[in-house]
Amino acid sequence: MSIRVREDYRALTGPEKAAILMLSLSEDHAAKIFENMDDDEILELSQVMAGLGKISPNVIERLFVDFAEQMTSTGSLIGTHDSTERLLLKAGLSSDKIGNIMEEIRGPAGRTMWEKLGNVNEEVLATFLQKEYPQTVSVVLSKVSSDHAARVLAMYQRILRWKLFTA
Repeated sequence: MSIRVREDYRALTGPEKAAILMLSLSEDHAAKIFENMDDDEILELSQVMAGLGKISPNVIERLFVDFAEQMTSTGSLIGTHDSTERLLLKAGLSSDKIGNIMEEIRGPAGRTMWEKLGNVNEEVLATFLQKEYPQTVSVVLSKVSSDHAARVLAMYQRILRWKLFTA
């Protein structure tokens, strides 16, 4: 029994094109993409991949040429908060879900890095800074409000607090 080779690029659906792309990648690269997909997407793409059959080299080449042309036709890609939000909206996500995603991307409120660090939960900041040199911790804490720095320092052990003051 011979396996039928798919020769018609125009007959491929979007999911089939995605499946060919995934099968063309190394296992490591494909795994990284799968890590960013939800269970339903993985199931759908896996089903298409499993039923794809044999694809001719000409079809694969055409897929990559079209992909490259689409990527370069704009001249460049610019990722901004606005373009990301528009894409999520176009993908059909709810306004609440988009709001949560964008809030997570933007991070804590504040305009400068120091203002943002001043809005990070004290326990989170203390845990993060615990891995840093005492001099680094001293600099960071000198840039946030004294109230915030005091609450962060209160979470450190007595010996480490002393090292920070003498750094």
